[in-house]
Amino acid sequence: MQALIRFYVELCLLRRAPQDLPASTALFWAVLAADLAVGLVVGLAAGLPLGASLGQDLIETGLLLGVLYTGLYFTGHPGRFLQAASALLGSSVLISLAALVPLALNPTGSEETDAAALGALLLLGLLTWSVVVAGHILRHTFAISLAQGAAIAVAFQILAIFLLGGLFGG
Repeated sequence: MQALIRFYVELCLLRRAPQDLPASTALFWAVLAADLAVGLVVGLAAGLPLGASLGQDLIETGLLLGVLYTGLYFTGHPGRFLQAASALLGSSVLISLAALVPLALNPTGSEETDAAALGALLLLGLLTWSVVVAGHILRHTFAISLAQGAAIAVAFQILAIFLLGGLFGG
């Protein structure tokens, strides 16, 4: 377990690649469950009701996995799905856990305080880093450049925001 956590930390530091993970169904399901659990906690910490947090988490994760599989299928690399999905989900778990710290500063609250501003700035930094990490994973998965991978990650985030905003409002 410790080696797996170390791997994901190194992946988030861009020192490892998704192909270094085993193509394991058990690992995929484990990181999927962890991602859904941590996503639910982050949604609750951000002030979302339980149902909305769970719904947004499920839809965003399903969208991520669907878009990833579709992209791999159409580029002729569906065999890379387990490793790429496990890498994206596991890195998401770590970054989401890190987001709990700035969320504790109440950046989404109605009061404008210095702590809330710091929390918002830290969340922006984490969002930027998550795009870089996803770009790194996509770079290795699709054999593209880091900039192209990051652009795909940004496009996905925009798609997810519009879809979730349309479904859940706001």
